[in-house]
Amino acid sequence: MAVVIEVLGWAGKSRQQFRVESNLINIGRSYENDVVLADPHISPQHLRLHATDQGWTIEDLDSLNGVQVVCKQGDIEDVFASGSEIKIGRTRLRIVATDHVVEQTKLLHRLELESSRLNQLAIWLPLFIAVIITETAALYANTAVEWEWKNALPMLLSAQIVILVGALFWALVGRLIRHESHLLGQYSLLLLATLLFSAGDWFLLILNYNFNLTIFGDPMQRLLPLLIVFVLLSANLALATNLSARSRWVGSGCFVGLLASIGLVVEMQRWGEFSPLPDYSSTLQPPALLLVSGGSADEFLSKADELFAISTMSIE
Repeated sequence: MAVVIEVLGWAGKSRQQFRVESNLINIGRSYENDVVLADPHISPQHLRLHATDQGWTIEDLDSLNGVQVVCKQGDIEDVFASGSEIKIGRTRLRIVATDHVVEQTKLLHRLELESSRLNQLAIWLPLFIAVIITETAALYANTAVEWEWKNALPMLLSAQIVILVGALFWALVGRLIRHESHLLGQYSLLLLATLLFSAGDWFLLILNYNFNLTIFGDPMQRLLPLLIVFVLLSANLALATNLSARSRWVGSGCFVGLLASIGLVVEMQRWGEFSPLPDYSSTLQPPALLLVSGGSADEFLSKADELFAISTMSIE
């Protein structure tokens, strides 16, 4: 009778399988066993499985640390049906019959199908260069003093260190859970998210500069990072874990909701505070970015009295 002994890892995931064609299966640390395990807490001859029509019985071979039953399948006492789990030493085992029904095949995420491309230097390098150029341009455009590289380089380096740490974290998660790091792939995803954030932020600044509408100000500038984090986190999980698409989206949504709640609490703490400074956009923008026709200073001054009178009436 054939049986498969699975060595389980974190979260019950199968790490190693032993297929044995025998009615008697010896398990232990000695090389004489049918299933050899390297756990130092397992005895050289630890236990023996006896095959029956309904499953297997377990015989403890006077082991030092004994046998712990984690999950017993089947209704017959002392008979372990397919899918039962035991623990010997610090090793968790699952006893599975060869005709045991396996889970349905899961469809690979599109990112997983394209992971070989994401892990290529030809994808990562252009993204890296584009991010450096974009961040340098943003620093230059927002610098009100004389441009100096010695001031810009620490900022650029710090940003790349943060991105690298994030990529290393997700690569470590992938190595532990799926035994695949996808370091360049995770790095490329973070670089792409950085580009999207920079481009979106610039786009909103230009719209706000031209139309001066509240919707293009703080609300959208806070919503944009949350949307990018939501999509990015789902993509990171797709490369690093075996979670289903629904689980990834739900997990990403919960995390983004937590961030939004924290931001709302911080904002609520500042409600009611008096500020002597007027609420207006103080970001300097070059005239070339003004795409709509504006009024002249003389036209604005001619309407100043009317605007002042309206504001006075509203206060009264």
